[in-house]
Amino acid sequence: MGNEKKVSEEELVEKYQQHFDKNMAMKLLVKLRKATRNKPKVIAGTVGGIVSSLGKLLSALDNPATPTHMKALIIGAIGYILLPLDLIPDITPGIGYADDLASVAGVVAAIGIYSDFSLEKLDAYIDQLEG
Repeated sequence: MGNEKKVSEEELVEKYQQHFDKNMAMKLLVKLRKATRNKPKVIAGTVGGIVSSLGKLLSALDNPATPTHMKALIIGAIGYILLPLDLIPDITPGIGYADDLASVAGVVAAIGIYSDFSLEKLDAYIDQLEG
């Protein structure tokens, strides 16, 4: 096994927390939803998955019932999505968000009970911004 260093969950969260910006996350969420809201699910693909995941993460972050340790994981996951340099650059058409989606899937599954996110609520928010 050599001198491999195992990175703890806390170290990963700390690494990605520095990229967390709630306002930037909301702007990205709105931008991605606007780009996919009138497209069939099959075309929205991974970007639609990021919209759902990011929306759930932000919703759970705003929920006062979400435990503090879960909020730390959420902030780390959002930071990872916002991280400009990752395995597959997010500007790569179609697949750029695939690694982000795969990386945050576990956190999204764990925080599901704390999230009340829906595309309908997001669309109403976008319509309010535009109206």
